[in-house]
Amino acid sequence: MISEALIEAAWRGEPEPVAQLITLTSEAEETPIRATDWPGGLTSGGDYYPHFPFRLSWAGAGRDEPFGKGRLTIQNVDRRIEAACEAATAPPSIDLALVRVAAPDAVEIAIQGAQIPNVTGDSSRVTADIRPRSFKEEPGCAFSYTPSAFPALF
Repeated sequence: MISEALIEAAWRGEPEPVAQLITLTSEAEETPIRATDWPGGLTSGGDYYPHFPFRLSWAGAGRDEPFGKGRLTIQNVDRRIEAACEAATAPPSIDLALVRVAAPDAVEIAIQGAQIPNVTGDSSRVTADIRPRSFKEEPGCAFSYTPSAFPALF
């Protein structure tokens, strides 16, 4: 949830500096790989996020694709990124977070548990497709809530 401080700063026309945090988890790596776009790195929630230059871009959602896919392009500073994605038998997962630099422990916006179905890369950069969790697969969304099944809802 976006904090009051961030909203008030935006309304004043003086937006606070924000940092994006990435946590990549793969079965091929014992420890998660963390990165931030904030120069010099950042500590959030007791974990240090070193600065790796990266760019996130998101495709718009549509009728055929209700959950827009993302693309992460990150400098291949730490060779573990590409190795962890290639060595995994299950798709690695990624958590994305946006924090205010003044209060890095308070997450403003987050996407957790997104899947990385494929990765391409070379010696200078790694590009990964990001697929957010599909709510079509959630048990509460997969069931039809009809008046006959749930009369108290109607």
